[in-house]
Amino acid sequence: MERLVPVHNKTNVRILQIFFRDKFALWEIKGSCVDKIWKSFMEIIFESIHHIVTHKILRKNSDPE
Repeated sequence: MERLVPVHNKTNVRILQIFFRDKFALWEIKGSCVDKIWKSFMEIIFESIHHIVTHKILRKNSDPE
C-alpha cells in the first residue's frame, strides 16, 4: 500500500510566503461571516499543501525483518 505524505522540511519557504501573501490579500475581501472566513482559510491551506509543499510516496516494506 502506498501513501503520499507531505515533506514540510523540504518546502521552498519563499514560494510559500508569496503564495500566502497573494491568497490572504484576496481572502480579506471574501466576507465577514465566520464560516466563510474559516472555509476560505482552510481552502488556502489545503491548496498550498497540495501545490507547493513537497511530497513523497511511502511504500510498505516488502522485505520486513
